[in-house]
Amino acid sequence: MIRTNLLGLSAMSSISILAMAVVAGCGSSSSPASDRYFGDHPGQEATRAAIGRGDCQLLRRAVEDAEGAPAQAESEPSPPSSHCLIAGRGLHVSVYLDSSTAARQRYFNRMVEQVQFYGTEAAKTPHAVAGVGDPAAYEHTASWIPALSTLYAVRGNRWLTVSYAAPTVPKAEREARAAALARRAFRLTASH
Repeated sequence: MIRTNLLGLSAMSSISILAMAVVAGCGSSSSPASDRYFGDHPGQEATRAAIGRGDCQLLRRAVEDAEGAPAQAESEPSPPSSHCLIAGRGLHVSVYLDSSTAARQRYFNRMVEQVQFYGTEAAKTPHAVAGVGDPAAYEHTASWIPALSTLYAVRGNRWLTVSYAAPTVPKAEREARAAALARRAFRLTASH
């Protein structure tokens, strides 16, 4: 009887220890570098890219040239979420740069969600814009959403959002101006 209980306890103890070892091993790693999280893929790391104050002034001048009118600019140059706000008479332009971890994935998620929610409304679905984002089939790395007067584009792990609100400017021209600003902003932030 004593021998049976010892074997029973021994087998039970072995199973318990094995179960605890399996549970303890789930999701753990020996080094922090091997931890997995959203966007933990090569090329998805955060960068120091930012729209600096000088960059914002250059973007303001480009808007002034396109509009033929003076504008003011306000900058928040702190990475990973920097922006440049440009305003003038009847004009509001914002350029946001996301250079945080998985910015590229967030861009693609945003475009998928836009289609899921507004797939039947052409003005609210993404329209591909050539020559702005990374080179890709079907130009899916830059998208204009007419109803929002906003361009979304991604290069590497830098996601730009350019909103171009100028009621007197036709939507097609707003798209062209937003695309030109995005190209310039990508060039300005490439070396950060």
